[in-house]
Amino acid sequence: MHMNKFNTRISWGPLMPITLVTLVISVIRSIWIVLVVDNVLSWKLGFRGHNEQDDVEGPFYLVGAPHRQIDVGKGVVASIRLLKKHGPFLFIFDVKDSKGDPVPNAALDWWQADSNGGYYFATWTLRGQLKTDAHGRAEVLSIRPGDYATRPGHVHLAISGTPGKHRDMTTQAYVCRNNDALYMLRDIPRFGNRVACWAIPTANGGELYWGFPELPANDVDAVKRVGWWNAKLKEQNVGREIIAVGRHEAYLNVRTLSLMEVYFQTSMLRYGRRSGSMHDDRHNES
Repeated sequence: MHMNKFNTRISWGPLMPITLVTLVISVIRSIWIVLVVDNVLSWKLGFRGHNEQDDVEGPFYLVGAPHRQIDVGKGVVASIRLLKKHGPFLFIFDVKDSKGDPVPNAALDWWQADSNGGYYFATWTLRGQLKTDAHGRAEVLSIRPGDYATRPGHVHLAISGTPGKHRDMTTQAYVCRNNDALYMLRDIPRFGNRVACWAIPTANGGELYWGFPELPANDVDAVKRVGWWNAKLKEQNVGREIIAVGRHEAYLNVRTLSLMEVYFQTSMLRYGRRSGSMHDDRHNES
């Protein structure tokens, strides 16, 4: 797939306004999500929490976010203004199934706060959709999500795998200062959702960003990806390079059939066998 198949103008300048209709629909939906889907009873009764990485959606999701893909498995959710202000942060996400196999073409719906902890509701800034590549990997250029209230910085993700094969998952990926998971204790801790982050001091005035350890030079894969993105940042005249990299793996459960689906499939198999048997009998009689 070539670059010209993606809308790079929109992807690098996510400042399109959000319509009033979208906001109204999203608010109504969020009320339902907070009161019912994210309700603690949903977790206790087993409607939520099938996946260890499952997390609450929260009230800040907006329906219909635009696609932010600029290349296969690569997307940009931060505006150029925010990249210049806070510094480009590269997220590398690997989506796998419960067996550890990659999930190609998994759909990611992404939303987050800026580095000051604020969400955007007038434009689609820091919101967007993209798909993983053939190896189940997605690279997202953004900025570090900031802490707010008692919550450590985090990225929200709604992930959909292969239809009919994987169960969708709503999760969050946490970015903690110094990679210290203790910051998550201020919230409902889901330690398996912490992002492992590394800093690139040469792009941050020689300082380790947010207390992260320095990205090892022998991490050839990450260094190569940072170089690819830095070239794109230069093309867009951002004037800054990647200051930190975060890696995370998300695992989707294999979807199990409901009792109704099992009954339907069993009935269809029986019907198929019976029809085949009747056909054979008629054939033998003739």
